[in-house]
Amino acid sequence: MDVVIVPVIIIGLILAILELIFVHQDEAGMGWMRHGFHAIPTMFIFVFISMNIKLVEGWLGIGNNIWIVIGIRSLIGIIAAVKISAAAAVAGRVGEKLPHTLMIAALIIAAPFVWESVICNIAYVKTLSTFLNGCPAPV
Repeated sequence: MDVVIVPVIIIGLILAILELIFVHQDEAGMGWMRHGFHAIPTMFIFVFISMNIKLVEGWLGIGNNIWIVIGIRSLIGIIAAVKISAAAAVAGRVGEKLPHTLMIAALIIAAPFVWESVICNIAYVKTLSTFLNGCPAPV
């Protein structure tokens, strides 16, 4: 079972930066920096789980089915949205706006699909090893 690392780092960084931008817009002047940096490690965890779904299926002992994959990724997106909303609420802050929270959750869910359908079709990426590019092996 291959574990994807490099795509997780790349997409995790992109989504973490986007999360920092959203936090800054929604919580400017209210300690947004501390809240934003708190979100970065959890972003990597959510993206790691979403992009390494076969590993998660192995941990849970469930079969590989497209509906199970979509269900697990959707659950991860919902958990991410709840975590993002709850983090500011616990601190007594206003928090991120709902559209920003839903956008981050949707991007976490879509990250593996976007990577496989867009990034994996770039010629240079195809030349890299499976570990580096995170693309499915050609059949």
